[in-house]
Amino acid sequence: MDGKVGVIIVTYNRLKCLKKVLKGLDEQTYPLEKILVFDNNSTDGTIEYLRDEGFSEYDKAKDSKKKLYFANDTNLGGAGGFAKAVGLAHQLDIDYLWIMDDDVLPEPACLEKLLAKMAEKNVEVALPSREDESYTDRVCLDIDLKSGNKFWTTLRKTFAPHPLTKDDYFVKDMTFEGPLLTLDVSKKAGLPDEGYFLFFDDTDYAQKLLKYSKIVYVTNAKLHRQLAANAKKDGADQAYTWRNYYTIRNNILFDKRHGESWAARNISPTLLMAHMLVISKRNKHLKNNFPIVMKAWFDGIRGKNGKRVDPNY
Repeated sequence: MDGKVGVIIVTYNRLKCLKKVLKGLDEQTYPLEKILVFDNNSTDGTIEYLRDEGFSEYDKAKDSKKKLYFANDTNLGGAGGFAKAVGLAHQLDIDYLWIMDDDVLPEPACLEKLLAKMAEKNVEVALPSREDESYTDRVCLDIDLKSGNKFWTTLRKTFAPHPLTKDDYFVKDMTFEGPLLTLDVSKKAGLPDEGYFLFFDDTDYAQKLLKYSKIVYVTNAKLHRQLAANAKKDGADQAYTWRNYYTIRNNILFDKRHGESWAARNISPTLLMAHMLVISKRNKHLKNNFPIVMKAWFDGIRGKNGKRVDPNY
């Protein structure tokens, strides 16, 4: 499958990781037409580095240069960054859009293998495998959007068993860590929803893409997560932070938007709220967690999206 491929990378204060991503892109066995780095108002010298490396400002050279950057004047969150970056990419002369975060690292043949599988399966969206010694990839084969009892979206998902023995899988979810899609299907689906601010924007976008194309997961197209070995998640036994607010609220927004039954859209959010409060009491964090959970619940059921709690990066 031939065509012009443009890459968008959304970055925020991860210059060390970004350098590795860019090196990985330079080593791809399939040539890239464009590389667009969308900077979410970093303060670590990202823009200065990009200029030194020959990147040109998007507004001034978007049609003539291979390496472009866009310096946003505020941090839009991951969702806002990807929404705006995809919108900018829609204006470029490309056939395919390769989307990634700033902390991934594609192997040299990753893009070539994604394109080949898209042609083989006649689909417009392909995902690389993040499976390696540091990370176990969860390949989502299906999402139950009808149940009112599965209040966490993770509970709704059916995952492929490990080890991953098939060359490819048709999937119902994705992250913004390396999906490759035709520009045509991206334009049909529209932009990722910036209203999520952080989390769930990629899962939501997958549902939009699925209306126009199947999504194929390519087991031998490898893309690594640079920070996987050091990744830490907010544990259920810890006091909640602004991240938990967005996780809870956006889970509710997703259920209300994509739920295929009344129970999924209306019962699940309340069950989630009750579950989080019970867990908080059990772990002796109810005083801290109560206002976070309740605000997330109220905002979610009322459809209040966007940045409603200030992040503390």
